[in-house]
Amino acid sequence: MTIEKQIGQMLIAGFKGLKIKQSDSIVRDIIKYNICGVILYDEEVSDPNERWRNIQTPEQTKELINSLQDFGNNNLLISIDQEGGHVNRLKEEYGFPPCPPWGGIGSFIDINKTRDFSENLAATLNNSRFNLNFAPVVDVETNGESYISKLGRCFGSDPNNVAEHAYIFITAHKKHGVATTLKHFPGLGSAIGDTHDGFTDITSTWSEIELDPYKLLFESCDVDMVMVGHSFHKGIDPDWPASMSYKTVTELLRNKLGYNGVVICDDPSMGAISKNYPLEVVMEKMINAGVDLLCFGNNLFYDPEIISKAVKTIYSLVNKRRISKTQINDSFQRIQKLKAKIKA
Repeated sequence: MTIEKQIGQMLIAGFKGLKIKQSDSIVRDIIKYNICGVILYDEEVSDPNERWRNIQTPEQTKELINSLQDFGNNNLLISIDQEGGHVNRLKEEYGFPPCPPWGGIGSFIDINKTRDFSENLAATLNNSRFNLNFAPVVDVETNGESYISKLGRCFGSDPNNVAEHAYIFITAHKKHGVATTLKHFPGLGSAIGDTHDGFTDITSTWSEIELDPYKLLFESCDVDMVMVGHSFHKGIDPDWPASMSYKTVTELLRNKLGYNGVVICDDPSMGAISKNYPLEVVMEKMINAGVDLLCFGNNLFYDPEIISKAVKTIYSLVNKRRISKTQINDSFQRIQKLKAKIKA
């Protein structure tokens, strides 16, 4: 496969539309750039005059995904942020089953409740033909005033409980052929700021127990994917946020904790990154840090050419030998291994 096609496999794209047609930019991205997959949202954020993004009813959503897979030769990762509660794209008002918050489930610390929640959620995703969920959140609630805690996205404050119940969540998804994602490495459970908006420093609030769920889950199950957040911790890397940090992704996550699966990062369009670094620097630092997969949700600010720009930027960096072909191929191989596992 050409280096351009391998680069395309490192990208997940967001797009507008409840239906798609041959002339849409997302179809071009699938066919020309060989993108790895797409991410679907229910609400349109980039334009206040538009209500719907991709998800309106169960029937419409399934039809949209089937159309996408037809263009992608049934080889696309169809992803969604479906944590439950505040982060719930498949809402009950659209006709989907209710999906309570992950933090609400955590308040019970009840294996049976977690199992029922996880089973229902995974079955809903499978029925709609999603095959990748950007969940569970394994951030440890070390600060009840943190941004993510206030939204009910943290399961709890005990890393052992977080890992035990995340294992149940992962297992249910595997049963239904849906890959999962541990997030947000190295931990956002203490962060006061929101990386969607801007720079978020966790240096003084983060503690090492926030790594414990990752350690426990790496030992107990086959983790499909880890999402690295955009937080900044000068004790781990004094120069770069986690998603752009070799010290965080390669030295800490891969070398010290022993993780060898797919690494994705939070959306590069989020304010913590896009407001502080140009695209070329972002692509170079993220890929050289060890990030395999980049998800441009394209919903904070809509740009139909974002995938074209990303592919051309990464290809240029390879030609300039600022990113090695080996790095691209290693990421490509990990992504293909994940896709094969989902289809098995």
